[in-house]
Amino acid sequence: MDKPSISSSNNASSMSFLRKDAFIVTKESSYSSKSLFFSVVSEVAILLINYHQRRQKKYQSMLENITKKTGINFYTVANSQPRVIPVSKEIMDAVLLKLNAFEQQKGYLSTSINLNSLSKILDTNSSYLSKIINNTKGKTFKNYLNDLRIENALQELKNNPQNKKFTIEAIAFDLGFKSAESFSKKFKSAYGMYPSKFMKNLAA
Repeated sequence: MDKPSISSSNNASSMSFLRKDAFIVTKESSYSSKSLFFSVVSEVAILLINYHQRRQKKYQSMLENITKKTGINFYTVANSQPRVIPVSKEIMDAVLLKLNAFEQQKGYLSTSINLNSLSKILDTNSSYLSKIINNTKGKTFKNYLNDLRIENALQELKNNPQNKKFTIEAIAFDLGFKSAESFSKKFKSAYGMYPSKFMKNLAA
């Protein structure tokens, strides 16, 4: 029986080393691919986290600015020089007293309130009421009404967590607006963000 030659033994040994080398190369290649993949995923995750943090800081800053704003006149410019109106001081004082009660009782939340209906409630005429509001508040009746509603909306959204359960349309109607679109636009105009975004950031 012939014995295996030294040459055959060497060839077998060489093949074995080649297979080991190939395995090592394949393993290193796989390791490199995995390392590259995890490196890319990590970088993307870091970028997303930084982006999210920047957005949160932006909205937090906006919320802080909103909180600092008080009163219903902060986004309307009052007249620097009050105009003389043909209304006696007695009539003006009486109307302003009733107007203050109207504000305190939140009569502006009614969707049916308008200049004519309010003038009847305050026992005056619409022309006088319009001029008194324009002179003392520095705004039109429509802006006066909407400012009251928007200021109240801010307080309600901030202080009443139950509002998160309702749609923007339902909230808008409760706050005296006839449509969600009108409410959202006026809220954004006043505070720099839509009410839905405002509530989302309060919950964050």
